Amino acid sequence: MSLLDNNGIKIEPLKCLRGEYFHNECSKCMDICPTDAISLVSKRISIDSTKCNSCNACIGICPTSTIINGEFDTSSFIIKSGFDKDLNLTCNSSKTCISIFKVEELISLGLRANSVTCDMSKCDDCKLNIDSMVSDVIEKNIEEANRFLSDINRQVISINKEVVEISRRQVLKSFVKDVNSIDTQDDNIDILFDPKETLPKSRVIFQNSLKAVIENLPTEKKNDKFSFFTHKNIDFKSCDNCGDCVQFCPTNALSFTSDKTKILFMQLRCISCGICDDICKQKAFSSDDSFDVVNLAFSRAEVLIENHFAVCSECKVSFPQKEDEKICKRCIDFAHNHASLFTLAKDVK
Repeated sequence: MSLLDNNGIKIEPLKCLRGEYFHNECSKCMDICPTDAISLVSKRISIDSTKCNSCNACIGICPTSTIINGEFDTSSFIIKSGFDKDLNLTCNSSKTCISIFKVEELISLGLRANSVTCDMSKCDDCKLNIDSMVSDVIEKNIEEANRFLSDINRQVISINKEVVEISRRQVLKSFVKDVNSIDTQDDNIDILFDPKETLPKSRVIFQNSLKAVIENLPTEKKNDKFSFFTHKNIDFKSCDNCGDCVQFCPTNALSFTSDKTKILFMQLRCISCGICDDICKQKAFSSDDSFDVVNLAFSRAEVLIENHFAVCSECKVSFPQKEDEKICKRCIDFAHNHASLFTLAKDVK
């Protein structure tokens, strides 16, 4: 299901985190919109085309790619930009504001190219950049992308804010070259992606970009906080193995083993949505800032928790045993405090 409004912004509501989990309160697109064009209608995001100025900042911030530009495909742009080039990223070369690129997409460009320069020389005078909201987003995304690139010893993305005076002939020549250099909309690009895949295309390209340069990347774990993924932990004593976190994870970052005794976590698939934290009744989840580049590149999963099951002496149902207890949590209150209600008269002394 998708909706396409007059300015080319496409919404796929079934991908939205608010649709994945009723109580999710993600508001990144609404918070970032410089014209307040995005709002909730019947608890679903909606874009007012009369207010939208097509800055595309909402696209660059959405973790699930719920909002996309129907006329510009960032995945096509990154793939067709190729490898080992000196890339100058401008609103002319991409034919849209560079706020459309997510942090992991900027990282992908940085991993693939010899160098990446983001030309922000026109931002101050741009009509889309109301109160510098859009340029602030671009700089924040570049700063975060550069932290990741620095952590793995890769060249960072540079920013150019200097206005260069060129002749009208040079402007036209440069514009024609930029527009024709990369076909940013390709209907065939989707054949590269599994249509049943829950992971956003931006994350798939991020993974493939890491794979392409994996031999030159550090193998030790790193610690740094990023907005687009996190590392999860589960407290052994708190977890009751209910499975809600696995069921509601929108990208299948959490999964059970076949015997349901272990919960696995794949950091590459985590989009830091926080649904697992919110839905866990036992509040067993916590997060840290560690990440392993090799695990990210090759979709390696780790065991967050392994439960041993025992049969409850009261209800005869199996339960995750934490120590050597014989009664499950559901029965323990009854067994200790209310068992006398069912004592037969002949047994009363």
